[in-house]
Amino acid sequence: MKVFKRNGSVEDFDPDKIARVVTAAGLKPQDGFSLALEVQKWVNSTNKDKISTLEIRGKVIAMLKKVDPNVANFFIWYEKGKDKIFTS
Repeated sequence: MKVFKRNGSVEDFDPDKIARVVTAAGLKPQDGFSLALEVQKWVNSTNKDKISTLEIRGKVIAMLKKVDPNVANFFIWYEKGKDKIFTS
């Protein structure tokens, strides 16, 4: 699966990146790994050749809200900060 990033670059889907960022946002490492695997299952179920980082982000946020709303809020705050830097 190819991931299209906001800056126009393309890279392979890597669930480890999801596990790292949600763990950095406060999720326990085991929970972060489990969430990343669930996102990977979802990505694979889309039957698409490519997916955007925004689609993946939306799914991660939805899943985080179910697992730990506080971590979800921190993740959203962090991503908004990245958006401001990217659009500056």
